[in-house]
Amino acid sequence: MFEQEEMSLTPKERANAVILTVEPDRNERQNIRTALKQLGFGGITDCPTHSAALEKMQERRITHIIFDAKKTNMPTTEFVSKVVEYDPNVVLIPASFEPNVDDVFDLLVLGARGYLCKPFTVDTVDAAVVAATKGEPIADSVKQAKDRNEALVAIMMASLDKAATIMRQAKQFDTAKREIPRAMRGFRVSAELAQTFAKGGQDGLFEALERFCIERSKGPATRLGRLRKRLKTKPARREGSPNTVSQ
Repeated sequence: MFEQEEMSLTPKERANAVILTVEPDRNERQNIRTALKQLGFGGITDCPTHSAALEKMQERRITHIIFDAKKTNMPTTEFVSKVVEYDPNVVLIPASFEPNVDDVFDLLVLGARGYLCKPFTVDTVDAAVVAATKGEPIADSVKQAKDRNEALVAIMMASLDKAATIMRQAKQFDTAKREIPRAMRGFRVSAELAQTFAKGGQDGLFEALERFCIERSKGPATRLGRLRKRLKTKPARREGSPNTVSQ
C-alpha cells in the first residue's frame, strides 16, 4: 500500500501568511486570533464587519480571510465578489454555526475555498486553513452546471480516472509512483465535496452517480470502438456513385 500524502503548510508558509478575521463577536475574534497564533501564523488582524475588511485589504497585504458567513453590513455574496475582484489570490474561508449547504456552496461558486464550522477548535481552524490553501479550487464545470449533482459526480469520477491511470503507469515507471498519493488525495477531496454539497444528500448523490455510470457505459470504451461506431453510423455509398471504386 502507498502512504497517503497529507496536506500541510510549512513553517515558512505559516510565517508568511497574513490572515484577516471578519467576525462581529469580539470574543470570537479573540478566540480565533489565539488559535492562529498557536498555529504559527505570522500576520493576524481582524475586524467586525465585511466592509471594514475591504478597507483593511487596501491598507496591507492579506493572504487569507476567515469571514462570518452571515451578513453584517454587507451581503456575504457581495463581499466575496468584491474580494475576488480586488485580489483573486486571497484565500476566502466562510465560517458559520451549522452552515447551510446551499449558502456555503454559493460562496464557493463565487470564489471561497472551503469553510470553517463553529464552534471551532485549534485543530479545526488549522484543518480549514490548510485545506483551503492547498486544495483545488472548485471546478468551473461545477459552477456552470445546470444540475449540481451531475457536475459533482463528473468531477469525482474524473479524479478517480486520473488516479487509476497513474496507478497503471506506476507499474512501469517509478516516477508515477510518487504521484499516487497526490492523485488519491484529489479523489478523496472530490468525493468529500460531492458528499457535502450534493442536493438531496446521499440519496441524491447516488442517483446522480447511477445516471452518470449508465450514460458512460453507453459509449465505446476505446478509440477503436469509437471509430467503429462512427463507421457504422456513416451512410453507405450507393453502388456506382462517383466515389465508388470499381473492382
